[in-house]
Amino acid sequence: MPHWFLLLLTCLLLPSWSSAADDLMDQYASLPGSYMFVRRAPEGAVTTRVKMEVFEDFLCPSCYRFSTEIIPQLQEKYGDRLDLRLIGYPLVHEESRLPARAYVIAQEMGLGEQMQKELFHAHFEQQLDTTNKDGLAKVAHTIGLDPELLLSRLDKNDGSTEVDRNLALGESYHIDAVPGVVFDGWILVKEMTPQNLETIINGLLEKKKPTPKVTTKKPQK
Repeated sequence: MPHWFLLLLTCLLLPSWSSAADDLMDQYASLPGSYMFVRRAPEGAVTTRVKMEVFEDFLCPSCYRFSTEIIPQLQEKYGDRLDLRLIGYPLVHEESRLPARAYVIAQEMGLGEQMQKELFHAHFEQQLDTTNKDGLAKVAHTIGLDPELLLSRLDKNDGSTEVDRNLALGESYHIDAVPGVVFDGWILVKEMTPQNLETIINGLLEKKKPTPKVTTKKPQK
């Protein structure tokens, strides 16, 4: 297909896409709560649940409190209606890159949730140094992950690509502080109070409700 034809086709389709995005923004302009749009349309959202991406640094006290206090409240209230995705984001502390990589590896082995909780628990409640391999080996043992396997994969630099990808994703969302929360891939929240988060989630769930079909009666002959 000629290059000029592809360019022409793109130009013809762009206005309609832009118009659709504008219409969607207009629909969500009434969404209650404190937030900002970082995309022109949702990304990876589904019609029945709200996707909540949480970017966290495993050495960050605010992330620890958010993970242990606010997230459980939201999970209890919304259950399956909340699609929670926890993302290791070593933004504040460069040394937290190592536990972030360990978290990625644990995720691949089906132990991501356990690793995430234990990384916070070990660092903030047991004062265990999770920025070195000895500390991470103890964390791995606690959650039933073979410590030698974890250390072997860390030595091979496993998890680095995924962490870099997470950092790039966070930057594209304009996340400059942690914890960072993004709903449905396009709504960034910086006010992390339970009230504000619940207000936004409730509003998104309301927007996702199917519109009742209006049936018109046929005139009787």
